Amino acid sequence: MLVSDLFERARAERPDHPAVVDGDGSLTYAELGTDVDRAAGWLRAQGIAPGQRVVHAGGNDRTFLALFHATLRIGGVFVPVHPDLTDLQIGGIVEDCSAALAICSPGAGERAGRTVPVEQARQEIRDAPADGFAARVPDDGVAMLIYTSGTTGRPKGVVCPHRQMIAAVDAVGACLGYTADDVVLCRLPLSFDYGLYQALLCARTGGTLVLAERGGDRGLLGTIEQHGVTVVPLVPSLAQILALLQGKLRRPTGVRLFTNTGARPGRAVMAELLEVFPGSAFASMYGMTECKRISILDPAEYAAHPDSVGPPIPGDRVRIVDGDKRELGPREVGEIVVHGATVMAGYWGVPLEAQNRYVRRADGSLELHTGDQGYLDEDGRLYFVGRDDDMIKRRGIRLGLTEIEDAAERIPGVIAAVALRPETEDAPLRLAVQTSLTPEEVRDRLRLSLDRARLPDRIVPIDAVPLTANGKPDRKAAELLVRADDPRPIGQTTRQPTQTRTTHEPVAV
Repeated sequence: MLVSDLFERARAERPDHPAVVDGDGSLTYAELGTDVDRAAGWLRAQGIAPGQRVVHAGGNDRTFLALFHATLRIGGVFVPVHPDLTDLQIGGIVEDCSAALAICSPGAGERAGRTVPVEQARQEIRDAPADGFAARVPDDGVAMLIYTSGTTGRPKGVVCPHRQMIAAVDAVGACLGYTADDVVLCRLPLSFDYGLYQALLCARTGGTLVLAERGGDRGLLGTIEQHGVTVVPLVPSLAQILALLQGKLRRPTGVRLFTNTGARPGRAVMAELLEVFPGSAFASMYGMTECKRISILDPAEYAAHPDSVGPPIPGDRVRIVDGDKRELGPREVGEIVVHGATVMAGYWGVPLEAQNRYVRRADGSLELHTGDQGYLDEDGRLYFVGRDDDMIKRRGIRLGLTEIEDAAERIPGVIAAVALRPETEDAPLRLAVQTSLTPEEVRDRLRLSLDRARLPDRIVPIDAVPLTANGKPDRKAAELLVRADDPRPIGQTTRQPTQTRTTHEPVAV
């Protein structure tokens, strides 16, 4: 089965059901299908053949979805990039993947075989003749390249074959229980795989996807109520926004499920969110672009195991290894290693022997060494401790900065926290917090849950935690913010903190 078959099946089985809602209104599966046919005709008119790469730097709208489904159906390889990236950044991706077509600004796509500006492509697709062509593609053929900065900062294209993507959609869908009646709110960028897979999960069941652009946060509750949203994928910033809005307005909604992967909302924020959205549940997940999803915690277990990200999803296996790659036992912290159906096919254009993340197993399959730290409990649930670039050594103890952030965010009154990497092992450990509390109050509460090695030396109030373009806390930007603020010693503030979140969104791949 190919990824494009998910949409085609929903199109055939639920033609009159709403498929997508965006800023231009609503489209049924039949109507979106017509857009896909036009996009296929337009792409073929641009000379796109099976296996060729199509870079797209568009926003969250129906054209993105039409181009995505059409590219895969005619056998092309879709390469989504965030529209906020600079021309230099997009150009690097265009060059790296040898794009046959780049739908972006002329400056960014000058090294592509052909470049068409986003708005021009959108209008030309509307006028293009429909084309029902579908290429014969093997299920191990490449469907997408998703570029990720990883830990080196240099973008690498993760090779995503149809087979692995279908396995991920099926496993995640089975765990989360998306249904044909679900309406999924997607405020995440479709260029971000967490956002794009919402479209695939909806196509899998014939559900409805509601696309919300950034900048319309004040109207999110109205959107949820108007369209009957039932599922909301979260990043920490969105969790805080919804908790704040619903805490004030208390609108009636049908939200049944919140999900999260990557950076987790603080426990206090999630407790508030579940309280102000009665009848909702929370599924905590762990994954990375290199294999999409690794584990999902059953929402029924969240209250008993709030720190866990759940057992491995069906088809995947997880083990924990030490620095010598020896497998560790329950509750021993080490590197998270995964193999199975959702492990992608490595990095584009990088020889396997040069890839430190992907390792060939004896059976020929690939194993992903995540670089992340975690442990398994006696029942096989996974606990995430920190990403490799979050790990530090302090006072002779190896620890994760996320441990400190999690402890701070459990304190009532702390909205969000970012621990800043010390310059050396003996340098002061600083914690930036968005809170109504004083630094002394935060520190006093942290003493109850953190040992001396993990206790911050300096606590700095900030007005808002800066975010990446994908809505995740940006540690580097927080560092610059704290430096610019010239923080004073613990117990003194440079200004009165507020709980008004602003957005600071430096570009991220």
